Amino acid sequence: MSIIKQILESHSAEKSLSPSVNQITFGELPVLVITHKTCRAAVALQGAHLLFWQPSTQSSPVIWLSQKTHFKKQKAIRGGVPICWPWFGQLGDPAHGFARIVDWQLDSCHEDDNGVDLVLSLTNNQQTEPFFTKPFHVWLNIHVGHTCHVTLSCQGDFDATSALHTYCGINDIHDVVVEGLGENYQERLSVENKPTTAGQLTFNQEVDRIYTHPSDKITIADGKRTIELTNIGASDVVTWNPWIDKAKAMADFADEEYQSMVCVETSCINKPLKLSPNAKTAYGFKIELI
Repeated sequence: MSIIKQILESHSAEKSLSPSVNQITFGELPVLVITHKTCRAAVALQGAHLLFWQPSTQSSPVIWLSQKTHFKKQKAIRGGVPICWPWFGQLGDPAHGFARIVDWQLDSCHEDDNGVDLVLSLTNNQQTEPFFTKPFHVWLNIHVGHTCHVTLSCQGDFDATSALHTYCGINDIHDVVVEGLGENYQERLSVENKPTTAGQLTFNQEVDRIYTHPSDKITIADGKRTIELTNIGASDVVTWNPWIDKAKAMADFADEEYQSMVCVETSCINKPLKLSPNAKTAYGFKIELI
């Protein structure tokens, strides 16, 4: 049974938050399971992590989750939309920040005919203190329905780099074309997969790069469907696929799963988020099928 099916069919419901939202425990983690007429989705309270999103019109998830991911305390989840904050990459320890491995609070849950809206929050506390000592407050707004919207808002007295590390579900990586990325990027690998068309990305090896002047709208087409990612307030887009060797080397990623996902990540890296203690600084994305 797929991991998404296990989550959706779990009988460990602990409380009902609305007609379409139940809280369960999956592995070691509390998870909000959403079964709305417009979509199916789930959110782990650890990391405020949107695990997957599958509109009711689709036979497979648009936001993808690995079959082998861990659901363990203080372990990053493989897939969905991990929140990299308040740093991206190796700028601190742990890599990609601590926000994705600590517990967030559910502030509100609301649903209507258009879908489900959640607000989760994180503030400096005993769990974050070993990683970061400055005061902060972060909110994540999630809407899932026929479309998916995710917005990260934060307050503090420091600059932060961040990525909404979205794993998109695709039919076959060999058929994928990503457009709207722009021509300028920072290569993070020693062997580059040079684009044959400027601003367009196809895949025949591992890819890991930061596009520094992307369009507001990115498309991910796989010959079966086209996903449109609209970036809001972001400076960069990260693209990643581990390809064959790295997929085999990761314990939380099945050997062949590189063929069914691609990361296209709304980010603020080269232009960090300049936070204020008195006003929210925000960025995010919208995903829909076109």
